[in-house]
Parts: sequence; C-alpha cells; structure tokens
Amino acid sequence: MMTSSDIINKLRLKLSNLEPSCFEQIEEWRQAAFKSIDSFCDEKRYEFIEKPRIDQEKELANIQGDDIDRTLQLAEIKINELEHLRLTMRPLNLNRQLIVRRQLFPLSHSYRTLHLKTGLESAVGTNDQYLLVHRDDQHLCLLDRNLTLVREVSFSYDTIHGLCWSTTLDRFIIITFKEILLLDEKTMTLTTCPISSKIDWWRGTCSKKNLFLTTVEWGSSIYEFDLRSFQLVKQWYQPLSCSKDEIICDLKYNHGFLVMPIFNKHKQQSRLELRCESTLDCLWATRIHGRHCRCCSIDVNQWLVMDHDDSRFFHISADGKLLETNKYDYHYQQLEDIIPWGQDHIVILTEKTIHLHQLN
Repeated sequence: MMTSSDIINKLRLKLSNLEPSCFEQIEEWRQAAFKSIDSFCDEKRYEFIEKPRIDQEKELANIQGDDIDRTLQLAEIKINELEHLRLTMRPLNLNRQLIVRRQLFPLSHSYRTLHLKTGLESAVGTNDQYLLVHRDDQHLCLLDRNLTLVREVSFSYDTIHGLCWSTTLDRFIIITFKEILLLDEKTMTLTTCPISSKIDWWRGTCSKKNLFLTTVEWGSSIYEFDLRSFQLVKQWYQPLSCSKDEIICDLKYNHGFLVMPIFNKHKQQSRLELRCESTLDCLWATRIHGRHCRCCSIDVNQWLVMDHDDSRFFHISADGKLLETNKYDYHYQQLEDIIPWGQDHIVILTEKTIHLHQLN
C-alpha cells in the first residue's frame, strides 16, 4: 500500500511532467494570430510600398512628349517621397480576455434537434458513434450524430432510468426498476444480466472493471458488481451511502471517483458529492438546487449538474467550486437527462426533444 509520502512524490512527478491539452490550444491560437499579423502586414506593405512602386513604374514607362523634363522631375520627387515615407505605427494592444478558461454558458444554440416523446425520468446514453434513447416507452432508438435513426428495437421492459456505455463489454447497459440489460448496438440484441430483481434499481454507471447501481428509496444504497461476471463485489448502505432521509438522484463514474447529487427531504436541500470509488469517502460536497438532479462529467474532471424541475444548470469545478449557473429555456420543457458526446458536444434530453449543443 502506498504511503502518503509515496503519493506526494507520485503527484510531484506527474506535475513536473504535466503537459495540459490547452498547451496545444494556445499554440494553435498563437500560430493563427501570427498568420493574421502576417496577412495584415502584407496588406499594408502592398498599400504603402508595392502599389506606389508599380504605379510609378507605369508612369515611367509612359513618359513621352515635349514636357518630358518636367515629368521626370515630378517622377523623381514621387520616388524620393516613397523612399523616405514615414508611417505612424500604433502598438498592438491585446485584450487579456482573448484567452480565458472555457465558459459553458450561455450554451450555444442547439445545432441539431429531434422531436420525440420520452418517458418520465428517462435517460440517454452515448458511445463514440451513437446515441441511445427510449422512445414512446416502446422502442430503443440508435441515432447517429445527425440524429438520424440508424437502428431500433422494440422494448417491453420497465421504464428506463439509467443508461451507460461499457467499453469493456462493448455494450450499452440499461437500468430499469427490476432488470439490468445489455444492448448490442450492432445487432440490437437485448440480454438480461444475472443481477437480482428483488431490488428496485434507480441509477447506474460503470468503470472499466465494475458496474455501480443505486436503489430508489430514502436512504439509497450503492451496489458494486464485477462487469465480467456480474458478481456482487461490495455494497454500501445508509448512513455510508447517504442518510436515511436522503435519496441519491444520480450516479456517475470518472477517473476513480463517483459523483452523486443527493436530496434531503427534511431540509429540502440538494448537494453534489465527490466520493472515492473504492472506499466511498467524500472528498468534497457543494450545495446545488433541485430535488431531481442529473449530472455528467465535462472537461475531464469538471461536472455539469441539471435541475429537472427548474431547468437550471450548475457548472462545478474539479475541486467542488460552483463556477456558473444558467437557466435552460427551450419552450419550457422539463429536462430529463444530460450527457457529453465527445469533448466539445453535449446532449440534452427533454420530455419531447433531444438537443445537441456545441460547447463554447
């Protein structure tokens, strides 16, 4: 087991070798800025030097007639003027806001929208290519990045409350009250996982090795299953998972941590907690709003929380600080789920539509 000293040394080594992805962004911006400056300088060089020189050469080529001496004198004056031309050069004052930390809000206008009816408390899932959604409580629909229907299959199970993609299984994991199902996107074949149907399941997420499921009850529990065998690995009950007066509204995994919005019915308050995957120790908690919240990871270790009732978003930093809030007004439809699709796109599911947005 690593000691605190070992972990500190490991983090120092990682920090010293760190090359954030934004380095590449800054370099690309610098190169683009240089091109803009070069283009501007070329334009001014032509305006003040090259064009007058071309015009003067044309005049010299066309000199003729009785007044040639006077014309030559005027030409010499113009050439001398060009030779000693002075310019006023104003300094380039850069706006310090040209490069800032990415701000999510306001979200750009939806660049793709699909109208369809989803169930209450519905969910959406994505992999690199496709988006999976439950339509009319009857069909599972696989959509491409243009929101065009690629494949669909009838679905006669309970309402879907959670969806996630497992790279390990190469399958979508579907969470209903009583059953956990796997969907093969290529064949649209559904198989049932050997997980107990005596428990009312609610939300779920997975790492490369394990599947995490929560229960729909006050004092929600968390169950951890091995993804290969679906054998129970560990389980946490209240008060370790949450208190007896609280419910875990959502659950997402990211880089060894679990994040969960938790609602307290007596205090009528919600918070977002970041927990260690292996121990469920809480690293931080931050106050949010709403009793029906969903969440997703963005920009690697930051979080976006969605308030179902108030249609409001909360952008949370990696260390649990509230960065921004924003109201999502799209025809006053209730929000159902939210999920990233790649690094720069986000999917928002409402009760009647799917919206694709590009992050700023």
